[in-house]
Amino acid sequence: MEECVVCNSKFKKINDYVYKCTNCSFFKSKLKPGHGRDIEGISELRRKNFKKIIEIILSLNVNQNLKILEIGSGNGFFIEECKKSNIDITGSEADEEQYNLLKKKFLNIIKINLPIKDLNNDLLNKFDVVVFNDVFEHLINLDLTLIQLKSMLKTNGQIVINLPSSDGLIYKFSDILNKIGFINFYDRLWQKNLSSPHLSYFNNLNLKMLFKKHGYNLIHTSSLDTVSKKGNFIRLNSTIKYKFICFLLSGLLFLFYYFQKILPKDIILHIYKRP
Repeated sequence: MEECVVCNSKFKKINDYVYKCTNCSFFKSKLKPGHGRDIEGISELRRKNFKKIIEIILSLNVNQNLKILEIGSGNGFFIEECKKSNIDITGSEADEEQYNLLKKKFLNIIKINLPIKDLNNDLLNKFDVVVFNDVFEHLINLDLTLIQLKSMLKTNGQIVINLPSSDGLIYKFSDILNKIGFINFYDRLWQKNLSSPHLSYFNNLNLKMLFKKHGYNLIHTSSLDTVSKKGNFIRLNSTIKYKFICFLLSGLLFLFYYFQKILPKDIILHIYKRP
């Protein structure tokens, strides 16, 4: 196992595919990277969170005609919410099938698989903001990705990134279950055996450390909701086939919806300014 991408320290083995940095607690998996689709049952949650992200972006960039690039646009919900706010948004996808579907719905869609093998002039210094909505944790070679993003951003450009936190309640709970032999929840957390598994898990501190290593400055930090009141059964049943368990867990998620504001946050939202 190579050294930690955040702090160059050594890893310790957690299970047959997950490793944890002994210094900064960054988690890395050796699962095979891939391209996936949005999970069913979370469209309401996604749109609610995307509206919040857009409000924050606009508050940090008053009186600017922003050009935004979203990496990994999935079903295109973020693009739709940006268009409602009259934002110049370019979507992107690495998956060929999903890319073609997006092209049928929107004009500004490009195909990007980070890190880019040949970074062409069409992308250089083009965007004010690059957005990663639950995508960064699926990427390989994060160092090269952050280097390339500097070239794609304009002066004082920003990176908006949201991803699941290893300090969150859901990760901690799944980790406890994994240690006592209930591995299904932990595997689901990493999206093991799905088309696009997680390759990394960050917390607030080590995510900031990684970006600081490349000269980026953190200008905003907050969190997003993890669950909504609707769609939890569909969301769970997309990967768990036992309906009784899905009903039970969806009930727990319904209760969790009301307590998530005071519990350890499961989704990090950071915004960084380009050096």
